Amino acid sequence: MNLDMLFSFAERLRIEAIGEPSFIKEKGVFEYQGQGVEIVAVLKAVRAAQGIKSLDMLCRNGLFIDMGAIYRCVGDCTSEVYFLLESYPKQSSNVQKFVKAFFATTIDSDLSAKTEHVPTKEIRSAVVRVLTGRKQDESIRTKLLNVYQSFSGYTHAHYSHIMQIYGGTPPDFSFNVSGVPSVQQRDKQMQLVEQAYLSVLYSLAFIAHTLNLNDLYKEIWSYCKSLSL
Repeated sequence: MNLDMLFSFAERLRIEAIGEPSFIKEKGVFEYQGQGVEIVAVLKAVRAAQGIKSLDMLCRNGLFIDMGAIYRCVGDCTSEVYFLLESYPKQSSNVQKFVKAFFATTIDSDLSAKTEHVPTKEIRSAVVRVLTGRKQDESIRTKLLNVYQSFSGYTHAHYSHIMQIYGGTPPDFSFNVSGVPSVQQRDKQMQLVEQAYLSVLYSLAFIAHTLNLNDLYKEIWSYCKSLSL
């Protein structure tokens, strides 16, 4: 797992696809002037790429609950990439709704304003269609749902997910709030980090291919294939 390679691909995609944001002096923030679906998709991928760094650090320190919460966030971002660009350049009403809600959350937005969000099941259905070539497949949809629900337990601090950090060497059992010390457990969890790493690379390749950034797409896809050897 080469994090530097991942970050390099993400930054190159950002530069080639949407360029640089502008600094808004009166707000003290950077913002993109446009509000296109391309910007949303790329920024979701950038966030997912940074999430892999977080996953790696948390896993190496045995912080599995927070790792699981970040894993779900990364999964949400990659799913939203496929949803947003499924029929690009065409945009469904759900995609338009999603984009509008995304850009409603600026630093000076009205937090009391109601924003209409796209149901998660609609996003998941789009992912299934992309994966299967425009067909709905109940088995794949169920698998995606199971992953989502499993890692939602870390986000919402469910019972079994909290109990995962309890253990130790008899009789010194405790909640390992500073991190699970077991090297075996850390290595086991690292497999999830590696899978998340691949999923972000695939989403970067999908964006590059969809936006006709052919040279970048070929580089990312070639790298992905080398990892599966």
